Amino acid sequence: MRKLFMLLFLLAISFSFAINVLIPVGPTVVAFVGLLEKKVSSEVELKIDFWRTLDQVSAQVAAKNVDLIVLPVSIGASLYSKGIDLKLAGVILWKAFYVVTKDFDLTDLKTLSGQEIYTPQGKGQTGDVLIRYSLEQVGLKPDIDVKIRYATPPEIVSLMSAGKVRVAVLPEPFVTLALKQAQARIEYDLQELWSNYTQLPARVPITGLFVTKNLDEATLYKAMTAIENSLKYAMENRHEAAALSVPYLGGMPAQIIEESLARTLYEYKRANEVASEVIQYLKITQQIDPSAMPSIPDEKFFAF
Repeated sequence: MRKLFMLLFLLAISFSFAINVLIPVGPTVVAFVGLLEKKVSSEVELKIDFWRTLDQVSAQVAAKNVDLIVLPVSIGASLYSKGIDLKLAGVILWKAFYVVTKDFDLTDLKTLSGQEIYTPQGKGQTGDVLIRYSLEQVGLKPDIDVKIRYATPPEIVSLMSAGKVRVAVLPEPFVTLALKQAQARIEYDLQELWSNYTQLPARVPITGLFVTKNLDEATLYKAMTAIENSLKYAMENRHEAAALSVPYLGGMPAQIIEESLARTLYEYKRANEVASEVIQYLKITQQIDPSAMPSIPDEKFFAF
């Protein structure tokens, strides 16, 4: 009985010190599959769960049920500006978005004048901001010269396969899926266009790791190190990471996931190291859609 009591006591302590990590349902799971499948070790226990809606994120933060959250950087900044208690610890995804076409000769962006282009989710999202900004740089007015339509990435791939969409912005792994299923082709790397127009590196602060509690620095550093190692695992072990990710991605073929990683960049960068890039991106997001970015966050937004 005494041994049983001690075992239960130790389990309770272990559970109480677990760091709760919330990640989005979808492709980002590839970056965390090393931790999920115990291919990457961690000095602190990480309990990883999934979020599906921003209402769920807000509720979890308000209830103080989560320590770390993975979010699009612009959404995290918007929540911060609304008083939600979270800070950017680091950026984890830098490259994923491309312009793809089917049965359309896109000689340059000006060719899109009078055309229709589909982008993922909605206005103010990463793909939308990148294509709108790029169109403006060549003198085209989004919604006037070029019609912008919205759908989920799987819907866009289906519409393209059916010949109902000719030009689209997609993130990986849906770019690769469109290449295989819709016989689409890649026309532009949006990260390269971003670099051409901003003179910044050919990367975009797409997704970030946000901290929501006052974890002690040592514990947080251990969690961040484990997550960084999981990102490296996905990048350096694409074949295995892709195979392990299949059950988390609704059975998407491992070959699609693996190929998509060649056009994806997961790399952990501490927030303070890339603060200027983040701020520049958020300013352009605000310029494109003020409702998506009501105000630019102050320096307290950056946890490290």
